Amino acid sequence: MGAIILYPFTSGVPLVYDLFGLIAAGAIVAGVIVHRPVERVGWLALAASQCLLGVGDLIYFRVYDGSPSFPSLADAFYLGGGLLAVAGLVLLASRAVIGRDWLSYVDAGVLTLAFGLFMWAVFFGNGLRGGTAFANAVAIAYPAVLLTVLGTLLRVFFVRGGRTLSYYALAGSVLALVAAQAWYVVPALSDRYVPGGWSDGGWLGAYVLAGFAGLHPSMKTFVRPRPAILPVRRVIVLGCSLVLVALAEIVDYAIAGQVDVYVFSTVALVMAVLVVVRMAGVVRDLEQTRRVAEASERRFRMVFERAPIGISVGRGGIMSDTNPTLQEMLGYTREEFARMHYTEVTDRDDRNLSVQTELDNGSRDAFSIDKRYVRKDGTVVETHVHVALDVEDGFGISLIEDVTARRQLEEQLRQSQKMEAIGKLAGGIAHDFNNLMTAVIGYSDLLGRELEPGDPRHERVGAIRDSARRAGDLTQQLLAFGRRQLLQAADVDLRAVVEGMESLLRNLIGARVVLETVFAPEPVVVRVDPVQLEQVVMNLAVNARDAMPEGGPLTISVAADEGVAVLRVTDTGVGIEPDLLQHIFEPFFTTKPVGEGTGLGLSTVYGIVGQSGGTVRVESTPGNGASFVVRLPLAPEAGTLPTGEGGATLGTDKPLTDESIKDPREQPA
Repeated sequence: MGAIILYPFTSGVPLVYDLFGLIAAGAIVAGVIVHRPVERVGWLALAASQCLLGVGDLIYFRVYDGSPSFPSLADAFYLGGGLLAVAGLVLLASRAVIGRDWLSYVDAGVLTLAFGLFMWAVFFGNGLRGGTAFANAVAIAYPAVLLTVLGTLLRVFFVRGGRTLSYYALAGSVLALVAAQAWYVVPALSDRYVPGGWSDGGWLGAYVLAGFAGLHPSMKTFVRPRPAILPVRRVIVLGCSLVLVALAEIVDYAIAGQVDVYVFSTVALVMAVLVVVRMAGVVRDLEQTRRVAEASERRFRMVFERAPIGISVGRGGIMSDTNPTLQEMLGYTREEFARMHYTEVTDRDDRNLSVQTELDNGSRDAFSIDKRYVRKDGTVVETHVHVALDVEDGFGISLIEDVTARRQLEEQLRQSQKMEAIGKLAGGIAHDFNNLMTAVIGYSDLLGRELEPGDPRHERVGAIRDSARRAGDLTQQLLAFGRRQLLQAADVDLRAVVEGMESLLRNLIGARVVLETVFAPEPVVVRVDPVQLEQVVMNLAVNARDAMPEGGPLTISVAADEGVAVLRVTDTGVGIEPDLLQHIFEPFFTTKPVGEGTGLGLSTVYGIVGQSGGTVRVESTPGNGASFVVRLPLAPEAGTLPTGEGGATLGTDKPLTDESIKDPREQPA
């Protein structure tokens, strides 16, 4: 910069020009080597333009000794350097421009023309009258090339984003060059240009700024684009083009000496400035409104896309937009939903809900209700729906929560509570009934002792006693279901229990059913009552046999899984209907013909497993057999299992006497 300031005082030393032009070209090349920008071709084109301008200076001062005619060979290099600068800036701008924003080219063109008009009025309006046609053509080529360079820079200026220091340095270089050329061309036409004047500072400043732009690290990016941002500066700059046009007219009138239009021109200029300010204010308000709307849209979109419940919005019942949760819930894509009416995915029985009809008629604007939808694969989804409608606009939103799993859990809870209630009732009845049968058996034994041997009444008394015993066995099953039996818990290997029962089970299930056992290699020790455990295995095996009237494989497997023992009994029978699954563990529930079953086999299993601290569940589909899975906790190193609430059992070790047997009806309640 010091050389630029001192240059006029040295009356224009040619060596300064020679050094500045070539040094600027070298600086840009060095910047490309060091910083390795993405668009290095554009920067190398700018370096070549500086080199041509430097060569033009060498020709101007060395060949013509600083006094060439206009135009000369130096002008060819100057114009060639300008064209290379255009090419380089176009390449750099191509990296900064986002998409096909053609209107930005229009904006840059408008401002460039306004600036050119102003420069013409200031420098060229009366300067082309004394030159030849060729000289005038060359003189016009200078501003045409420079305005093209300026327009390219303005196009980058209108890119939505931030500009780097390299960009502003290049912009300053072009503006300095425009000013210098304006001071050079017009005086050259009239042979009044004198080297070493202040106008030469523009050329030297252009060299310095171009070299600085190429060396600075920001030349790697040139522009940092940010999409979706409308800069207010664009409106301000475009408004300035109106001001430049008004100024061009004022300057033109001033040069012509027509001072009578100053007042009107000044008023027009003030009005143009006010219009620009007002336009900038409107655009600023619009920009703020747009940012608020975009922020609101981002928040809504985040909730819409990430909500754990299904959301549908639209008009006229059309599901115009749906979120991923609803798409996953019902199995349709966003595009498929956009062509569908909500009734197309609604269960047939729920299409004519009164609240929905009232909403469609405009008599209400919101409702919440349980509703069933149908997935693309035909399965029914239980949901709870919240619907809201803007009656005036017709825009509606539906919040759809999948409650299928909740309904299943609620049903399981109700079933568990029902089974618990039935168990308590059955246990209480069995307890009292067992006491009654104890008295019947006791009195039968006493009556039998009083009869003489050979008395035919012995057979009748025996029949009474046998019936009481069978009734007692029935009460034991009820007590097992009600979890009121006494358990004699012990540590047993579940594998050994099943293996020890194989012979009994094969005889029990018959020849048509093929028993297969699968055991884990390691011991599966549980703490249960061994006798009750055998009852569980036997009941499940008998149930499987009855489900396979034509025979088939019956598999009993034993394994340990994450701290629990798993006993699985699987058959290949007829399977169980879905509506019967929730009732199979209820006492006295059976699908067998009348007289072929008590309905207490599986309820006994349920009671014993529950009292032993385990669970039992069934997996079955009609025609594909059933699999009963019993899970029991593995035996701890110490401690005992709970033995239940206690209860009466048939049989006693004490001798029966009249005193030991009392009629339950005589006992206090």
